[in-house]
Amino acid sequence: MGAGMTKLSNLTRAGQLAAEPTSADEIARLLKGADDQLRDGGVKSLSAAGRFMLAYNATHALALAALRAEGYRPSASQGHRKLIFQVLEATAGAPRELWVALDRYHDRRNAAEYQGASAATEAEAKDLVELATRLQKLVLGQLKRTHGKLLK
Repeated sequence: MGAGMTKLSNLTRAGQLAAEPTSADEIARLLKGADDQLRDGGVKSLSAAGRFMLAYNATHALALAALRAEGYRPSASQGHRKLIFQVLEATAGAPRELWVALDRYHDRRNAAEYQGASAATEAEAKDLVELATRLQKLVLGQLKRTHGKLLK
């Protein structure tokens, strides 16, 4: 068992993840949703805050697809959305700097959504769209290499 799978197994034992089989239909829905949101996130006539949220939702769907393909789902515990970004190295082969940036944008999203922080800036929206595009390539590549049967 590789280090990534050991991490997922440890998180399962800790109650943060649950083992649960997925299906090609579920993965297809997550990938389609991410693709639609990422495409919409690139529409320049939308507000920076709107593009940021679309890109964030795309990254979440992509990270969830990568986790689900490994046969896990997040538990309903607090912080489950953050966790799927933190395991991207194990689930999608994401380099540390990518998942750390996505984790930081998760915190930024929560600050705006729940704490009344200022809306995302143009620079943040642009950066998150670029990160989402990069993540999409990684997740699709990983799925093709290791879980081709889940791709329609």
